[in-house]
Amino acid sequence: MDLGVKVDGLPAEQVSDFARSTEQAGLDEFWVVEDLGLAGGIAQAATALATTTSIRVGLGISPAAVRNAAYFAMEVATLARIHPGRFLPGLGHGMPEWLEQVGAHPVSLMAALEEVTTSVGRLLLGEEVSFNGRHVHLDRVVLKHPPHEVPGLHLGVRGPKGMELAKRAAAGVILAEGSTPEYVRGVREAVGPGQRLTVFVWTSVGPDTDKARDVLRPVVRKALSDDFMRFQLGDEPGEFEQVLDRVTVSGGPEAFAAQVEAFRDAGADALIFAPQPGNDAEQIAAIDDILATARKTSV
Repeated sequence: MDLGVKVDGLPAEQVSDFARSTEQAGLDEFWVVEDLGLAGGIAQAATALATTTSIRVGLGISPAAVRNAAYFAMEVATLARIHPGRFLPGLGHGMPEWLEQVGAHPVSLMAALEEVTTSVGRLLLGEEVSFNGRHVHLDRVVLKHPPHEVPGLHLGVRGPKGMELAKRAAAGVILAEGSTPEYVRGVREAVGPGQRLTVFVWTSVGPDTDKARDVLRPVVRKALSDDFMRFQLGDEPGEFEQVLDRVTVSGGPEAFAAQVEAFRDAGADALIFAPQPGNDAEQIAAIDDILATARKTSV
């Protein structure tokens, strides 16, 4: 299982340093976000790729409803040609309230995601695409410089319709924070072994176990009141401390190892640590320390 870090809401000028720190820590992946009002996803990914040498960089996720399929395919193809095998593009239907804020809420979120995913995928393969759907309209569009190594699209979805779409039209699934190992196992069974399963997980680790877990307690409590968590936790999540154990990587080295192993056993291909904004540098260093100690112990 690959390990990585997701940074959430960094000022753009800090992306390079955090990408390099992630690579120097021996991690496999560095993920950026494209939430409304924050830095642009493609620009962040391009910066991270340009300032590192081997680490993979993921965009998790770009909202399909605000992305023109042809122009998004051009951006993905550009990064894939410059950095072959290192860019992991992610798409989702987008947060409804953000889409409403910018006047981009489609008639159907799932239709928009499916049409963009399908069209972008075909364009990246070098096909000429004509399509007249509910959201995407293309007339004989073709990329003159498609990527030599086509990056698979990864869909950030939660419910069964999204999983079915990912299985049919994408290369992988991105699961948001709040996923339990049990939920990951269920998704793996639903999409099959061929899909790359990337899991974002709230993370706070350090030598003081209680202090580390305290950072995430209010985050998880707040999330429990959100409707979307029902997909990951079910209707009866259980005692709060048990929930905290299941949806986070938190505490000291022993807890870190056990929680990471639980996600590995559940079928995750990549586990992406998501520190709280402002704790990014501290957490990358703490994860580096834990992994370095584990490597020495295994030698």
